[in-house]
Amino acid sequence: MKKGIPYFLMILAALVLLVQNHQDVSVGDMIFSSLGLDPWIGSSAPGSTRYHLPVIAGLALLVAGIFCTVRMYRAKYPRILSWILLACMVVIYAFPLVTRLIGSL
Repeated sequence: MKKGIPYFLMILAALVLLVQNHQDVSVGDMIFSSLGLDPWIGSSAPGSTRYHLPVIAGLALLVAGIFCTVRMYRAKYPRILSWILLACMVVIYAFPLVTRLIGSL
């Protein structure tokens, strides 16, 4: 297996946890719910802080994946960071549109 594949898979997993479908439901929420886990942790009392686990896990994976990928490939591809960031933005923006199109078939 090539060295950089796990880092790209980390970025892909992060995007899966972070994207929302056309109904503004996070795919990470659906994954956590299907596993029987509550995606929110913390007290539900008014004024207390709650944490959204898919976002925390997604952001951690995204930062680690981008950092490691850029570190590995920057010598060969100097503009790799901008391409990765652009690709992530396209996926996050296009995913709801694609799910709307698939849902209307």
